[in-house]
Amino acid sequence: MKTRIRTIIQTVCVMVFAAFFASPTQARTWTSTDGKPLKAIFLGIEGENFKFKMANGKEISVPKDRFIKADQEAAVRLNVIGDDSFTKASARQIDTLLATNLKKNGYSSFNEPLPDDLFVRRVYLDIAGRIPTRDEFLKFAESARADKREALIDELLLSPGYASNLFNYFGDMYRLQADEDFNNGIRMDPYLEWWRTQLKENTPYDQIITQMITADGNVGQNPASGFILRDTGMEFDAFANFGQVMLGIDISCAQCHDHPFDEWTQGDFYEMAAFFGNTQRSVGYRAGSSMMGGGTIQMPNAPENWKKDFESWAQNSKGIIPRDNTGENREFRYFVSALGWNVADNEMMETVLPADFIGSGGKPNTVANPRTMVGGAAKLGGKTRREALAGWLTAPENPRFALVIANRMWERAFGRALVGPVNDFSDDMIKRASQGEALRFVTREMQRVDYDLKQFMRILYNTRAYQSTATAEEPDWADDYYFQGPILRRMRAEQAWDSMMVLQFGTEVDTKEGADGSFYKKVLDLDLNVATNEEVWTHFEMWNDNRRQMGNAVVSSAEDNYPEIVNDKYLRASELKQPYMPASMLDTFGQSDRQITDAHNYDGSVPQVLALMNGEATVQLTGLSSKVVKDLEELDGPDDKVRGVFFTMLSRFPTEDELKLGVSMMEDYGDDGISDLAWALMNSPEFLFVQ
Repeated sequence: MKTRIRTIIQTVCVMVFAAFFASPTQARTWTSTDGKPLKAIFLGIEGENFKFKMANGKEISVPKDRFIKADQEAAVRLNVIGDDSFTKASARQIDTLLATNLKKNGYSSFNEPLPDDLFVRRVYLDIAGRIPTRDEFLKFAESARADKREALIDELLLSPGYASNLFNYFGDMYRLQADEDFNNGIRMDPYLEWWRTQLKENTPYDQIITQMITADGNVGQNPASGFILRDTGMEFDAFANFGQVMLGIDISCAQCHDHPFDEWTQGDFYEMAAFFGNTQRSVGYRAGSSMMGGGTIQMPNAPENWKKDFESWAQNSKGIIPRDNTGENREFRYFVSALGWNVADNEMMETVLPADFIGSGGKPNTVANPRTMVGGAAKLGGKTRREALAGWLTAPENPRFALVIANRMWERAFGRALVGPVNDFSDDMIKRASQGEALRFVTREMQRVDYDLKQFMRILYNTRAYQSTATAEEPDWADDYYFQGPILRRMRAEQAWDSMMVLQFGTEVDTKEGADGSFYKKVLDLDLNVATNEEVWTHFEMWNDNRRQMGNAVVSSAEDNYPEIVNDKYLRASELKQPYMPASMLDTFGQSDRQITDAHNYDGSVPQVLALMNGEATVQLTGLSSKVVKDLEELDGPDDKVRGVFFTMLSRFPTEDELKLGVSMMEDYGDDGISDLAWALMNSPEFLFVQ
């Protein structure tokens, strides 16, 4: 049913856009070598031909050498990312909706158009998560192509930096953490790597969420289970986070009483939480009939009494003392516990209203039956509760889910959401949104592109609104903002770190990978229904020999039971330990500790100033032996070197006064002046802002 409804919606959307293309001004114009135009939708490359769809629906093939060089280059790009006719039509529609409402509220139009130098730096930071190199800046600045902005947006969306940067956002949103042992050495590294892989492969967002909600097993068997395992022992807190990130509703206070300011009751909280009520997350010793209890299954997804039988075998065959807390015995207990962090549906478990229940919608000590908070009912129909929940959440007839992620992606592009805060807004706030028509349109667009985040962001980056100069003064949440341009904002901690990494190591840093959780995944990837005790023991030996370094380990070969250790700290932020170490530069500049949702901090601080003035990274980047300085020494003349410093650090040309001052520094201090100027620009406010 869901597939059929989605197909109908997509068909209607295509019909609407087809109406646009009935007008020859909407589709991309392709130019032949003799100057003749062709307006058509690009379908792909077939051998030596380009394939197009005309406004009348007819498909044609044209030899590629019939087109000018710029169009041949565009075809290669569009063959990978897709035709941009729908993208541009959607971007124009967003601009029309925004501009109409701007004029209604006293604005003549958008902010001034963004000049090329600010544009190139902004899109590199927003899409790839770092500043451009000097060569990347000059390549764009010197290009005379009319479509160079669209081409750069597509190039960056196809780059490794896109997934790396997006991972940092979702890391904050979903509290992706592998920094500490959750329980007796249990880690989440395979879950984090699974997220990286989904973003690299551009898996549709609704599919990512469905996999996480419905996953069974441990993170070795099914890394997506990390979503449910993340808060084992804090199941109601986990549900509260679910509400914030997937529904845009903070219902956490309704766990204890009816919401004081909104319509949610305490009964609503427990009835919605009941969709996870029979989800067992770990080895259980307590009785069933409690969402916080372990149920009656000792080891999820294993034969009955497996844990007891295996411990008995290990004691008799290997000399293990299961309850002892020293040496190998302790590691054995930790290993079995890790196997037991294992998602399974346990029909013996229910969500029971607490004895001190005081709110509406239920009575103390009674079972809460699953019921959705918003929209229509979730239909079981032979599905598990979690499968029914995932189906309801992502169904086309439930626009709340699409609205929440569209609103979040808008905030990434513009620095402010259309309705917010993003993790807690009511239906009334949606109705009162300053750009309500735009909000409804982007919600439909998220569904039209089938939750393809790359295509959705492609639309936003191509709008005139996004390509406007930033609004310098951030409005209060109590005040309406009409999106005449993005909000001027500081870099995220990860953007600052990644920018410094590219200054030091060049573009190769985009493809360097850190530990991927593969060894930990291998250790736990056991089907306990078929594995022999000896096979399980072999995996315990892998655990026992390497547990203290599994967070830095990768599998070096399929047959190798011993890992390769990755300790390189000079990686992009997404490839480092999540979150990175306390007191590190990432921590100093506000990286989330991943304890609560959306906890990234953008505030400036004295430690940040000190880190930029004389921290390790700054010394390495602007010292005489740094890559920045060495690269600039190759340029001819003081004026070229000064321009080179500005190209490298700020991605723009210096003003006349800045050029004179920089040349003076070169004349007074020689190549030492390069280092001094680079240091000064890195310590300027301009370096840390996305303009």
